[in-house]
Amino acid sequence: MPNVYEFGITGAVGPVIQACLPETSVVTETHFTVLTGTVDGPDQLRRVLDLLDDNGVPALDLRISRHQAG
Repeated sequence: MPNVYEFGITGAVGPVIQACLPETSVVTETHFTVLTGTVDGPDQLRRVLDLLDDNGVPALDLRISRHQAG
């Protein structure tokens, strides 16, 4: 099973990015957003990070849970 990742982002994530990442949950605070979800491996992790970068909301913080999704 894949690990659970948290992507910390400054600002809000719009509906287009959310639609591109349907397997993630989104929690938005005033100036910060946390996307939480799983990826199947390094290639998918790179695709998520590139998607965020390409849309002007780079991940400033990335946390990998020691627990696995399940």
